[in-house]
Formats: sequence, C-alpha cells, structure tokens
Amino acid sequence: MPSSEYLAKFSDDDVYTMLYLYHLKGKSLEDLKCRFSIGQEALQGFLGGWHRKEYYKSFKVVEKILQDEK
Repeated sequence: MPSSEYLAKFSDDDVYTMLYLYHLKGKSLEDLKCRFSIGQEALQGFLGGWHRKEYYKSFKVVEKILQDEK
C-alpha cells in the first residue's frame, strides 16, 4: 500500500481530475499513470474510492448529475 506521504502529494484538483478523466472521459490507466506520475496501486486506490473516500463519494454524486443531464 502506498504511504500516506506519497498519497498526500496529490492535490484535491489532481484527485478530481483523475476521477473525471477515468470515469467520464474514458482515459486509460496508462494515460493517467503518465500524466500524474503515479503508481498503479495508488491510482487504482483513488479511482476505486479506497484513498480519499470523501472525494470519491462527492465525485460520484456529480457524475450522476452530469449523466442525468445527457
């Protein structure tokens, strides 16, 4: 598991951007790993809601709203 110091280097904007690009824009894990210089395990933790759970939950609410508007 990535250290909390490693995870803390990612800003709020970084986390929301990762979630947006992956879940709504369909960017690949490889694209995101390169863009954010992040390891596979840490990236999957953010995208799956295991790291910074409150951000993930908030994003899912916004994601539903955006999808309902389509």
